[in-house]
Amino acid sequence: MRMQRVFDGLPPGPAVIIGTDIPQISAPHIAAAFRLLGSHDAVFGPAGDGGYWLAGLRRSPRVPAIFANVRWSSAHTLADTLANLKDASVALTETLCDVDDETSHRRLGPAGTRLILPRG
Repeated sequence: MRMQRVFDGLPPGPAVIIGTDIPQISAPHIAAAFRLLGSHDAVFGPAGDGGYWLAGLRRSPRVPAIFANVRWSSAHTLADTLANLKDASVALTETLCDVDDETSHRRLGPAGTRLILPRG
């Protein structure tokens, strides 16, 4: 419901939502998603566990309800969401890993750690 509210509440035009647990994400990943929305109704960044780290919608002419009946935090999350978009053109971006638990954090190794320094 929270993600759908974001898409519903924004002014018309393309929008993407990204996860906060994706240490490998970079500006080029986001730019690629917006480029794909130029020629697709929706875009997803798959995660290795069956979910996704990014969801994007063109949001024109309408905002589809894409999150209904999704089995969250499962191997079916992306497939369930795609099923809600059966008549839409959908693109997939690069697969990235999300950090759901200690095991996934360890699996990423040094790539799973980002140092964010304060500006000043």
